[in-house]
Amino acid sequence: MRFFRSVSFVSLVLWGALTLARAETSGLALGASAPDFTAYADNKKETKLSDFHGKYVLVDFWATWCGPCRAAMPKVEALHQKLKDSGLVVLGVCVADEKKAFATWLEKPKVPTTYTLLYDRAGRGDSPILSGYNISSIPSFFLIGPDGKVRFFGAGSDEETEAGLHEALKSAGFKL
Repeated sequence: MRFFRSVSFVSLVLWGALTLARAETSGLALGASAPDFTAYADNKKETKLSDFHGKYVLVDFWATWCGPCRAAMPKVEALHQKLKDSGLVVLGVCVADEKKAFATWLEKPKVPTTYTLLYDRAGRGDSPILSGYNISSIPSFFLIGPDGKVRFFGAGSDEETEAGLHEALKSAGFKL
């Protein structure tokens, strides 16, 4: 019995170390060039990140089935409402999800938003967007500067992510 407890403890420690290492390598380094991506609105209109070059862009990677994503959306909407006239573009990119679920969300959203919602056509398959941004959890937030460089990365809907995003927006000259 002692052997199994030891193995369980060692497994738990290794799992924790791997999880921590994975969390530390998520996202992109600050100052890195944000990879361009193409995502689609329900009307099949193609939208690229590069369409917004020269502007600050907040990208929220989310999914319809993700509780923390839904919890973060009202805060993202509040930022959009407050800063859209100051030049902040907000894109909500639905990733790791089914196209039908996204279409249903657009028709009857569980959380109403006015910022642009897009869909990653990779669905639940291998996504060049997720791999390009090194995303291992959602929601994940990236603030991209007018020069196309990452100014902020945060994952989750916790106070730490929110505070970091607010600080990055203030550093970019936005008044909160």
